[in-house]
Amino acid sequence: MAEAPESPFNIPSYNAGIASALYKIESGLYLLVALFLGIMALLTFFIVARDLSKFISGPVSLSLIDIALNDLLVTLIIAGLIQTVIVYIKLHKLDLRLILGVGLTAMVRRVLVFGVETQIQWPEMAITALLIAVIVFGIYVIGDRKVIHINRE
Repeated sequence: MAEAPESPFNIPSYNAGIASALYKIESGLYLLVALFLGIMALLTFFIVARDLSKFISGPVSLSLIDIALNDLLVTLIIAGLIQTVIVYIKLHKLDLRLILGVGLTAMVRRVLVFGVETQIQWPEMAITALLIAVIVFGIYVIGDRKVIHINRE
């Protein structure tokens, strides 16, 4: 009795169909996530445009600038997530600097939100500062090593 030929996934051929189907489902899910993130990014551009139109139509205030920056940083966070998903779909690799950059942008956004809130507990501020320090240290340590290879075995 002859053995089943090996598949490109290094598993017996009777499991190759299942593995191939799951791989296609995974790719489809990542594509769907990228599509929804793209729609969200487009919608946030409209929110930023609305914020900028308030500069023209009314008096400029510090809170208005803070709100506009907050909305713009949300757009940048979504764009970073889209880039992460696209890199993973194309190369099946995760770019650590990109992921940490998105995290740093989210933490900067959090600091801006602190500026709007009136009562902030010191432990919350300390945790945010610690997270920013850890992310910056992570970016420094990674240096030129940008990519994590994902093995599919």
